[in-house]
Amino acid sequence: MKLSEIINIIESVFPTNLAYEWDNVGLLVGDRSRDIKKVFLTLDVTEKTAKEAIDAGADMILSHHPILFGGTKRITADNVAGRTLLLLIENRIAVYAAHTNCDVAEHGINANLAAMFSLSEIEPLEENGLGRVGILPSEMKFSDFCNLCKRLIDTPFVRVCGDTDIKVKKVAIGSGACADSVPFAIKKDADVMITADIKYHKALEISESGITVIDAGHFPTENNVTDIFARILKGFPIELIKSQGTDVFKLF
Repeated sequence: MKLSEIINIIESVFPTNLAYEWDNVGLLVGDRSRDIKKVFLTLDVTEKTAKEAIDAGADMILSHHPILFGGTKRITADNVAGRTLLLLIENRIAVYAAHTNCDVAEHGINANLAAMFSLSEIEPLEENGLGRVGILPSEMKFSDFCNLCKRLIDTPFVRVCGDTDIKVKKVAIGSGACADSVPFAIKKDADVMITADIKYHKALEISESGITVIDAGHFPTENNVTDIFARILKGFPIELIKSQGTDVFKLF
């Protein structure tokens, strides 16, 4: 397939106009007219995942997190981002990122998480489409819900702030760093919100706000994006390869 054809498929599900203004989505490296046979699916584009894509013989990387942010003025081997980009360019690997447009889209990361938890009566957490909130099939003890969370998103541990002596029925979800979305979860009367990257002082504030928040980690809450990408591109004449990358954080 032509790279342009693959881009059209991706953008039919994740329109670039859904992305936040500060974001950098779309084709970041590559020639739209090139033929693509193998697509490497990943959450992050790092030097390690770039080498993984090269070893797999990929022609294209489809990622959630963009490799280029801010005003990059030079690409050299003097830093990790530069070395990674040089590797990709030298090996003629295109890079496409679907980031915040994938977060808010109807069939994006947060919608997928809501489905994983079998939520019903699902609605966006925020007016712009970010996050989801819905009802569990049955009420659960908080400890049981934490175990469910760990199993579904494949993480060995979670951090919790707020009351852990509760029953859980209504759940809010904000993949990745969505601490700023907690007030929306409170307005929606959620018992629990699942997100990541909660800072200490924010946790202090949350603990007195009447909602319990589970910090399940950035990687675990967003790595399901490779499954989403695979579903979108399934059935087309290209080979799909999922990254074997793991969470940057390790538990000791």
